Amino acid sequence: MNTKKIYFITIGILLIILAVILWSYFNRDEEVINETNEIIPEEEISDEQLRNTILSLYFINKNTGEIEVESKLIDAKKLLNNPYEELINLWILGPNNENLKTGCSKDLKLNKVTLDGDCVVVDFSKEFIEKYDGMENKESNVIYCIVNTLTELTEVNSVKILIDGTENKYLGSFNLSEKYYRLNE
Repeated sequence: MNTKKIYFITIGILLIILAVILWSYFNRDEEVINETNEIIPEEEISDEQLRNTILSLYFINKNTGEIEVESKLIDAKKLLNNPYEELINLWILGPNNENLKTGCSKDLKLNKVTLDGDCVVVDFSKEFIEKYDGMENKESNVIYCIVNTLTELTEVNSVKILIDGTENKYLGSFNLSEKYYRLNE
């Protein structure tokens, strides 16, 4: 009888050990799931860095005369008041790439920029036509650089250009008072 008791106690202890092993085997996944893996950046991202956005501005290639795009990173906060004016001012400042240009004089001034429906009306100073700095017979490229830059904004479908508030001015053979639509690339 003593051997039967030892036999049952040994089997009971083995069953308890087996139960603990099985319980720990099936519950180990829960422990891993509950662990959080925190990723710590090397440098904390500032609010200003979070607001940065990439804009596409269009310029003329000095060598070929063709339209090319240049991306600029700016603080989106600058676009809150008048994004159209901000885009044109960035365009007037010119490209970072030395092989690109605006085709306009550095004396060019922006009088006013307004949104009329889905058309942006840009009012430049007279230097826009008097001091044109682009290739002859390629005046359209300057116009379409402005149009493509502004139509990057979803609410803009066309652009109209005025000179000192006046329509019916010409840049070469181009009548600036017409509405111009995005040039399909």
